[in-house]
Amino acid sequence: MSITFNKISFFLTAGLLLLFPLQLPAGSITGTVKVKGLRSAENIMVYLDKIEIPVAAGDNTHFVMNQNNLSFLPHIMPIPVGSTVEFPNNDKVDHNVFSLSRTTPFNLGSYKPGESKSIRFDKAGIIELRCDVHAEMIAYIMVLKNPYVALTDSKGQFRIPDPKWGTDAGLPGIKDLPAGSYRLKIWHEKLRPVTQQVTVSEKGEATVELNAKRGPTGSVLYK
Repeated sequence: MSITFNKISFFLTAGLLLLFPLQLPAGSITGTVKVKGLRSAENIMVYLDKIEIPVAAGDNTHFVMNQNNLSFLPHIMPIPVGSTVEFPNNDKVDHNVFSLSRTTPFNLGSYKPGESKSIRFDKAGIIELRCDVHAEMIAYIMVLKNPYVALTDSKGQFRIPDPKWGTDAGLPGIKDLPAGSYRLKIWHEKLRPVTQQVTVSEKGEATVELNAKRGPTGSVLYK
């Protein structure tokens, strides 16, 4: 039986694909948030709404909300549902961490420098943090239903997915976004809500520009 050159080429190609499968380009959304009424476009949360892809947040997924220099750090911290957040007191004074948010109300009580307490968040939504010892202390934990989230840099720029998001807390890096149409939203406690439809093609990247203005946010994460 004779085997033509084309058949040999076919079998070689098939064998190479088995050994080295094609690496399809990872889909992503990149863009810039431009704001009016804020001194900086940094630390604005950009996320995908109306999509539920649970992240494997388990017992080893621990985020850290620091208390230092009479501040919560970071100011906005997105986490996946099921994550535990540690609240170490790295200040020189006592602190108290509590939240009256309907999503997950809690009160960790007062504790001294060097101590740490924690809580697990099993429900998606906004958690506003306060300290009843220091009224100026405020921060936000955003409990998310999917891993497609980013915080803007000092120029208002972002990328979704952020492959480094949550890796320090024990999450695997998120590397791609499936092709499709998505609802992109922003959240910041001093900005009005902004929503924009974005289509990510199979070829990879979509680029957007979001314009935000200072005003009431409505305090709703998912709607």
